[in-house]
Amino acid sequence: MRRKNSIATNAILNTAKTVLGILFPLITYPYVSRILGVENLGIYNFSVSFLSYFLLIAALGISTYGIREGIQYRENRQQIESFVSELFSINIVSTIIAYCILLIFLFGIPFMEPYRKTVLILSAEMVFTTLGVSWVCNIYEDFLAIAVRTIAFQILSLILIFLLVRTSDDLYKYVAVLLVSNSGANIVNFFFIRKKNCRFRFTTKIDWKRHLKPILIMFSTTVAITVYVSSDTTMLGIMTNDFQVGLYGTAVKIYTIIKNILAAILMVLIPRFALMFSGNDREQTDELFSKVFNILTVLMLPMCVGLFSLSDDVVLLISGEKFAGAAEPLRLLSIAVAFSLYAYMYAQCVLIPMKEEKIVFRATIISAVTNIGLNFVLIPLWGISAAAITTIIAEFITFIIEFYYSRNTVKLIGIGRNLITTLIGCVCVFLVCLVARSIDSFIFRVLISVCGSVIAYAVTLIVLRNPVRGQLKEIVRNKK
Repeated sequence: MRRKNSIATNAILNTAKTVLGILFPLITYPYVSRILGVENLGIYNFSVSFLSYFLLIAALGISTYGIREGIQYRENRQQIESFVSELFSINIVSTIIAYCILLIFLFGIPFMEPYRKTVLILSAEMVFTTLGVSWVCNIYEDFLAIAVRTIAFQILSLILIFLLVRTSDDLYKYVAVLLVSNSGANIVNFFFIRKKNCRFRFTTKIDWKRHLKPILIMFSTTVAITVYVSSDTTMLGIMTNDFQVGLYGTAVKIYTIIKNILAAILMVLIPRFALMFSGNDREQTDELFSKVFNILTVLMLPMCVGLFSLSDDVVLLISGEKFAGAAEPLRLLSIAVAFSLYAYMYAQCVLIPMKEEKIVFRATIISAVTNIGLNFVLIPLWGISAAAITTIIAEFITFIIEFYYSRNTVKLIGIGRNLITTLIGCVCVFLVCLVARSIDSFIFRVLISVCGSVIAYAVTLIVLRNPVRGQLKEIVRNKK
């Protein structure tokens, strides 16, 4: 029997990987933008955006499905090898289909001629992602291996960028280096997983009837999410102007960073919950879900309040004075963070492990239609603020639907005291940030706001005896 990794350790590793994945582009971007210039970066950004749709087709939702189903076979070498081989083979087929469609667009549309070489280099990521089957590491909760390999290749790419990208003619070198950063770990995964976990292979013996329906539902959900997330920007572009789109894009980028960091904590729980639900261990499931809900609440809510209070300074720090107009949508989007992450928790840790992906798909479609419909009505009235407001409403609807259908599956235990003490702590965070606004110096204002908020929040939780400290110690001690 494999020893289960600590959830706390997995969460730290996955969060570190996510944070570094965000930091590395921020470190290299000022250098690359000066060297390559606006036009080359425009080619690269368009190529990445264009390719993202084909990466979606190649992935086909197999990762989430593979983690959920594969967890029950991980102690049986023969069964896990058969299962992984089947999904790997389906993924090969979806990747070939994605490539065929990509080539038709690339060479069939004259407009794509300037982007062909860049897209073709980047498209190798589809192959390496399929070969890497990194979701197998998630099945075994081997987040250390994933984190170490990913971070190692990010560091390598950071060095290569400064060594190889020296003139404006080095666009393709830059693209190749980023391919190494994004896909290098998958090349190692291919050999590591076959040696340590299971010797998967391509097979024509696939139970299509069993696998295809849930995979396509998860794929459809991902597509729906992609469409409705990008619909705000698309509709702003149609109904307003590029300046408004630029401001909103900045707010969304900051909002997404915060979401991704916190979602990394939840991501490590998917295999553990899938295992618990398959074993019908509802008492332990309720206990773990409640602990995670409490921890997420303690970490997330003060971040949302802090982002709400400091949106002006955050935009100024990241994007400069020209983007000051992004502060208002960012302030609104900070509210959407909470609904989005609670919805993500119920979807990934309850509904999908319980094979209720249809509910997740339904919730996504309802939210997408609502979001797009409200954008038509409100954007002409309120501009970028309307786009942020419709995002709040859409995320709230998703959360309510997923909570409603999960309420009889998992029960929240002992969250009252944690929620009350956390909310009181959030009030303290808001008051500290409010007082700090009177400071003229930007640097001192931000430092005092952040440090003062952290201290005030921590003291409040200690004084009010918030229960999460004990829960964290228990999770680490019991490794569950």
